[in-house]
Amino acid sequence: MPDETTRLLQSQLRYENIPRPPSRSANRPPLLSVPSTSSIRSWKSTNSLNDQVLDSYRKTPIPKNHDDLSILDFELYNQLNNPGDLKKRVHDFNLYAYLAYYIPILNWLPNYGFKQAFVGDMLAGLSLASFQIPLVMSIATSLAHLAPTSGLYAMIISATIYAILGNVPILIVGPSPSTALIYGQTIELIRHESKFSDFSQSEISSCLTFGLSGILLGAGICRLGYLDNVLSRALLKGFIAAIGLIMIINELSTELGLDKLAATQPHLTTVDKVLFIFKFYDQTHWLTFVISATTLVIVMITRYIKDVLVNQYHKKKAIYLPELLLMVVVSTYLCSKLGWNDKGVEIVGDITPKNSKFSLQNPFDFSKISLYKHIFTTSFLCTILGYFDSTTAIKALGAKYNYNVSSNRELIALGTINFVVGLFSGLPSFSALGRSKINLIAGATSPMAGLVMAGASIIVLLYLLPYLYFLPECVLALTTTIIGITVLSEIPSDILFYWNIKGFDELTTFLVVFLTTLLWSAEAGVSLGVMLAVVRVIKNSSRSRIQILGRVPHTSAFRDADALIEESFSSFQKKDELDNDEEMLASDQTEETNVDYFNNLVAEIEEIEGVLIIKIPEPLNFANVGDLKNRLIRIERYGSLLVHPSQPSTKDFKSIKSIIFDCKGMNELDSAATQILFEIIKRYIEQDGIQVLFSRVSTNAKCRDKLKRSGILNLVNDSFANKRNVSSAELSSLSLTSSGLGRGFFLSIEEALKAVELQNLHTV
Repeated sequence: MPDETTRLLQSQLRYENIPRPPSRSANRPPLLSVPSTSSIRSWKSTNSLNDQVLDSYRKTPIPKNHDDLSILDFELYNQLNNPGDLKKRVHDFNLYAYLAYYIPILNWLPNYGFKQAFVGDMLAGLSLASFQIPLVMSIATSLAHLAPTSGLYAMIISATIYAILGNVPILIVGPSPSTALIYGQTIELIRHESKFSDFSQSEISSCLTFGLSGILLGAGICRLGYLDNVLSRALLKGFIAAIGLIMIINELSTELGLDKLAATQPHLTTVDKVLFIFKFYDQTHWLTFVISATTLVIVMITRYIKDVLVNQYHKKKAIYLPELLLMVVVSTYLCSKLGWNDKGVEIVGDITPKNSKFSLQNPFDFSKISLYKHIFTTSFLCTILGYFDSTTAIKALGAKYNYNVSSNRELIALGTINFVVGLFSGLPSFSALGRSKINLIAGATSPMAGLVMAGASIIVLLYLLPYLYFLPECVLALTTTIIGITVLSEIPSDILFYWNIKGFDELTTFLVVFLTTLLWSAEAGVSLGVMLAVVRVIKNSSRSRIQILGRVPHTSAFRDADALIEESFSSFQKKDELDNDEEMLASDQTEETNVDYFNNLVAEIEEIEGVLIIKIPEPLNFANVGDLKNRLIRIERYGSLLVHPSQPSTKDFKSIKSIIFDCKGMNELDSAATQILFEIIKRYIEQDGIQVLFSRVSTNAKCRDKLKRSGILNLVNDSFANKRNVSSAELSSLSLTSSGLGRGFFLSIEEALKAVELQNLHTV
């Protein structure tokens, strides 16, 4: 027994002689943390911060020599001795700056340099209008099955309102092809239901948009902008790829001149449309097909040449070549001169506003309540899809050009845009990265480019639409096809990247969403994608990240013991490989010595004299506390988290005499987690007879209050005081004060280990 006492005393001396980091300079202010429920400003009026160290520091008189002031003292000194400055800072509120934060046009328009920036913004706006106008008209007619003016209204309104409320100066907002496709499918299905047959397509579209805007505004007001991190890129790419392919398939019947036949052969799903093309391809109108094919080839070659000139040869002026606008103008002129419409080529005809039977929509019409209920799911799915598509563009531009982007303000802006768009029966509008990049390359520097684009669209809407009477429908449909091809061209690089890094989980997500959207419906694709995202978030949030800590040999540092074991094993293997040539000459005794050395190293790291150190590096809540309990059971059985739970128990838990819970990182604790933690600690103390101690408990007042009210403090402190006979003087020598929680709570793991060894000395 004396030998055991001597060994423990030597171990105590070893702790005392461990090298410590050098103390801070006397001139350096101490870096003390204040509980999250308190602030420097409330320091003076607070009687206690529930922290003995901070309370004692607070009561220390402020020195007269300002050079000796700590950071905390310096703040207090300024506030106590210069109350006028504090009052001035509180009451000097700039109302205009506050309004400009939420209405950015109040900030950028008064400071806009017309001489320096207007020319570039004007050219960018006209360039955008040249391809956006035919694009939104095609999206409205081909995808959403609405009048072409619906797309124009949406583009004008979205560009104008975003210039007022938007956060990203060069972002372009307009009708979204993916949401328009869902609109078109939904409108077709609802129109076939007898109870909704009295509603026009415009009314159904406006109700969808009103529902969408309500969700966006509600999410913005409730500050739910953080949800933009839920959907993974693979999920979005899978849906976008399917939408691109669907856009191409949807336009095939128009581009082959089979529209009239398609009207007599209803085909709603993408598969039905493909089967329809294969079944009736022999009835193709050949002049329509030749016009479509020739125009598509010319436009794609032109776009390729533009891309080469801009990206490889840095000829940025090439961006101003309006290939889509030229496609529309030239084909309309040729159709009128050559009489293509008399030869069977379908034309758009009169698409002026007076022929579109336009009327403002009332979002608060009580007769539409049943319709709102019916289309709410579609509005919700379109909101998710459109917002996350917008988020991709906003984050990319915000990160690259250092814009101050607020997700919540973007939700408010998009919600306002779509509410006004709904009044005009327009298409849902969101931002997109592709057109925003074109805006940037074209020379835009402010939202003025969007306003120029809106102004050009108004001129087209009021004065130029009659000149598009002879525009072939197949050429207008090609605009959507070209966008679909552009979308698909971006997908292979992402798939190749995931394949190279063996990201099979992301590839699986991509394929599942892609196939569901393509073979079933766009709504099903979005629903499945959201469900997958929620499941992955729940899985990650419910996984506990506890660690078994071990001391790094010959230091006072503690690290994950399982990681240290893997590192030691890897180092041992590398050493063994380097000595491979000498191994043939080594004796069996040397080999056994190496194995013994490795085993001893693992044992030394994994366990410190019957003490188990468990780190909880995360907030505990109802989601992850169950996994924490399961992992603790694995530790009891195996002493490590590296062993698969199917294996037989290899650990005698009776050898563990003390457990130290290191709570560095456990800054939050909800009620459900508190209950489970209490049950775990109670079982360890009362049933297993294990001493439980805590180190580095958070200064969060709510977290500490739950530890106190649950009885965990009493369990730990009573067990510490009653089970071991240690004098108060001996305890006080170990700095056993962890913010006033009691004797079983320590400021560091090292202090807790000293207490354990001191107790073992008295037990012996």
